[in-house]
Amino acid sequence: MTVVGETEGDIVSGQALRAIGIRKLFAGVPALDGVDLTVQAGKVTGLVGHNGAGKSTLLKVLSGAYQPDGGDLLIGEEKVSFSSPATAIASGIATVYQELSLLPNLTIAENAFLGRELAKGGRLDKRAMNEATHELITKFAISADPNRRVGDYPVATRQLLEIAIATSRQARFLLLDEPTTSLEGSQVESLLEMVKNLAKDEGLGIVFINHKLDELFAVSDEVVALVNGKVRIQGPTGRVDRAEVIRAIAGSDVGEVHPPASGKEGGGELPERPIALRVDHLQSNELKDVTLQAREGSVLGIYGLVGSGRTEFLRTLVGLLRTRNGAMSLYGSTYQPRGVADAQRQGVVYLTEERKIDGIVPALNSITNVVLPVLQQYTRLGLLDHRKLRAVSTDLLTQLGIRGDIHAPVVTLSGGNQQKVLLARALAQRPRVLLLDEPTKGVDIGVKSEIHQLLRKLAHETGLAVVVVSGEEEEILEVADEVVTFTLGTCTGQALPASRLTVQSLRHEAWNAA
Repeated sequence: MTVVGETEGDIVSGQALRAIGIRKLFAGVPALDGVDLTVQAGKVTGLVGHNGAGKSTLLKVLSGAYQPDGGDLLIGEEKVSFSSPATAIASGIATVYQELSLLPNLTIAENAFLGRELAKGGRLDKRAMNEATHELITKFAISADPNRRVGDYPVATRQLLEIAIATSRQARFLLLDEPTTSLEGSQVESLLEMVKNLAKDEGLGIVFINHKLDELFAVSDEVVALVNGKVRIQGPTGRVDRAEVIRAIAGSDVGEVHPPASGKEGGGELPERPIALRVDHLQSNELKDVTLQAREGSVLGIYGLVGSGRTEFLRTLVGLLRTRNGAMSLYGSTYQPRGVADAQRQGVVYLTEERKIDGIVPALNSITNVVLPVLQQYTRLGLLDHRKLRAVSTDLLTQLGIRGDIHAPVVTLSGGNQQKVLLARALAQRPRVLLLDEPTKGVDIGVKSEIHQLLRKLAHETGLAVVVVSGEEEEILEVADEVVTFTLGTCTGQALPASRLTVQSLRHEAWNAA
């Protein structure tokens, strides 16, 4: 382990949450192997590592979701043990996971007081709960109505609500797992400022897991890098070398530079390709005016801020949202999908951004998850050909380099490997046009680069038309051949070669119109 400067020796006041020699085994394999971590009150500890490094496992040990197989947890000088998340919450440890947990069908106030409802005269005191919730969301500058359902709000607002409600439960320590994943631009800046203020002004000790190193270094007082269940780097942020962190977790500087997409090496452009998907002046309740085209054998990148209409556009392309005006064509023929299944039959396959909600089936293994949409193709006389199904699925999983037990429930895999399973499922449907919404959401920089290379290879070597939506400028520039920008439900500009664009030019176009 590389320790930069002082860590525990710097603690002179305030309580700390400490993990000492924590071990956690799964089927005899260590997910955490002697991890030491100190979360000091009033400080932000940034935690980074590759998929499967043990970050989420460590968070679940600290939050009571998992019990360690070795080592100790201390708050101050007192040893503690948590039999459940409820016992951790009672000790002042609040956790916000990457997948949002607020109940969408309940109001914001109902979520805020879930399990600790206020009563007056033997009845729920809804007025008091609404007033307290209003004060809470006002404090965090969240534009929302306590009486409205959480599900009525976009993911970005729900993420802010998760953090606000978590801190309202008399938290002393706040554990955040990829909190900026669904946020962009000024929203990210607001959240980072919120985290800093919670530490500085309210004295919370905060663990901040993030794969985006710019954000991690901007908000953290200390940086800790986990590699294969062990702490590899630990020290004050100002003394930790960014390149060393990247080398530790990825083995190279992968992800920090933005090389031209495959096929543009040496500055050349891809040859003109046939148009696979064409959209002309498309309008709907969510889209004002969208015109673009995706080419065979090419990756089209769609960049836009939250609320720009980028996700709604993909959902429209597979019939999940209705159109009012405009036209779509697929390889020159009119294209009007009546739903996801109809789109699939015509060769258009959509990979959602919310893999845990709309994607994987957690209890099923990876092999079954891959072939779910194509079971009918392997049915004869009413019986499934299990041997062929296994062969097809295993072949795709092998091609994509899935790491982990493909026979175990898919939820046991890391986030990056779960995403690869979904990509394998999409490919099992033999698409002509592949639509991907935030395909590397929440995965580490090493796996992100793998997915980018795979998508470019699929497009350039097999002729697949790939459309990638992302709010990360660096991702769009790395994976795409051409790029269009969505702003407020509109996309009328001509696609530009990614090699001619910069992070600054993308941001300038998006924010100028926002």
